[in-house]
Amino acid sequence: MAHYLSMRILRVNARNTSKLAFDGSGKVERNGKKDLATFTTGKVYHADLSGSYNIGARYFVRGIQKTISEKRWLSLQAKVPGLAKRTYTTLSSLISLTKALESPKVA
Repeated sequence: MAHYLSMRILRVNARNTSKLAFDGSGKVERNGKKDLATFTTGKVYHADLSGSYNIGARYFVRGIQKTISEKRWLSLQAKVPGLAKRTYTTLSSLISLTKALESPKVA
C-alpha cells in the first residue's frame, strides 16, 4: 500500500531479527508459544519487540552505509565487527556505529 501511495520504501532482510537479542548479547531462547525471548543476560522481552528493534536498526545502518565511502565503511567494520554480516546486525550494532562515527578520525 505504501508503494502504491508513492511513499518511499526500503526492504530489509528480516533473517535472524527475532533470533538475535537487540542488546547484542547473542541468540535468544524462545518459550513454547514463541512470543517471549529470554536473552543470555537473563532479560525477558517480547520476541516481536526485539525483532522490530533489529529491523529498524538494519534500515538505519543501510542508510548510513550508502552515504559513506567504501574505505570509511571498512574502517568502521573494523571498529564494529557486528556490521560485517548484515544478517547479524542488531540495535547494539547501530549504537556502536553511531559512536564510531562521532569519534574523531585518526589519520
